[in-house]
Amino acid sequence: MTRKKLPIILEPEEAQNLLKQPSKRYPTGLRNKAMLSVMLNCGLRVSEVVNLRPGNINLTKGKLRVESGKGNRDRDLALPEYLTDLFDSWRKRRPESNFFFSTLKGKKLSIKYLQQMVKRYSQKAGITKNISPHTLRHTYATQYYKQTKDIETLRRILGHSDISTTQIYITLANIDVENGMNQFIETKA
Repeated sequence: MTRKKLPIILEPEEAQNLLKQPSKRYPTGLRNKAMLSVMLNCGLRVSEVVNLRPGNINLTKGKLRVESGKGNRDRDLALPEYLTDLFDSWRKRRPESNFFFSTLKGKKLSIKYLQQMVKRYSQKAGITKNISPHTLRHTYATQYYKQTKDIETLRRILGHSDISTTQIYITLANIDVENGMNQFIETKA
């Protein structure tokens, strides 16, 4: 049996530092902050972020419809108030486009752009881990599970068809328990 390598996740301070990097003063900074935030606060895949359409977002109700290309598992998610405000700020400044997050000329953003953006901001934030947009999804899922211990709801939020795919987050959440126990033992010895 081969062991799978555990995914990388960000510590809460690293996630906060990452979100501080884009400047909301500039349209691209505002857009990038909103994209990083939706990955970290809703667990969206990079493809789901670039494919979000204006009609998928209901800011009045705080709802987000995620149209997943994976297995046609569309899902509705609640938008945290912080994200609703950020999305509203971007909505007011964004160019006319079929995509909610677009270039300043209204063109669809590439997945490669998001990958490079995450790398660039992580370096600016002083994060030494090799992270990608999927790291933000893993970080969200791990934090969600730590706080709720509700693996079935997490499976639905992430759009997984099989619960075994979601169960990796139980392991990631329990690493903190092991680390805490090891530190406690070391300080008492």
